Amino acid sequence: MKIKGLTIRTTPEFVRKYYPDRYQEWLNALPDTSRTIMSDHIVVNEWYPIVDSLTVPLRLVGQVFYENDWKKASWDLGRYDAEETLTGIYKLYVKFGSPGHLISRASRIMAAYYDNAHIELMQSEKNRVVLHITRFDQPDEAIEYNMAGWIERALEISGCKGVQIQLTRSLARKDPLSEFIVTWN
Repeated sequence: MKIKGLTIRTTPEFVRKYYPDRYQEWLNALPDTSRTIMSDHIVVNEWYPIVDSLTVPLRLVGQVFYENDWKKASWDLGRYDAEETLTGIYKLYVKFGSPGHLISRASRIMAAYYDNAHIELMQSEKNRVVLHITRFDQPDEAIEYNMAGWIERALEISGCKGVQIQLTRSLARKDPLSEFIVTWN
């Protein structure tokens, strides 16, 4: 499975921004393949192998900077990714579009970042949606937490307050799908 460079470029940027004195330590701790990807110029429109370019670096950020809390690290990196990637015209689109419209386009957004993945909007009510990931070739909870952080920050940018996300099922835990229950005030 592959992921777009636009998403993975924010991981080394995050480490450089928040842990500049320890960036080299993090980079050196990565396996060779991941280190090569993270140290090269990441091309935003190119596809990269998801494990080497996202899963491994996310988990290592959790290990090195979050006292092994890869869930918190992945969530924070997802929020950072939304903040950094939803800029310019995209930020205006998110900010002035309704949360429902943003969520209704989840499958298109997902396809733009991940190849061979599918997300469905299962329920949409006022201030609540349920999303299911029904196909994801190399599932990992770190990626799911990263997605949840991205969704949370994207909804905040669109004006939602009190965003809450529950990950109730997980392909990575051998459930038949991953489920995100998203609510806001």
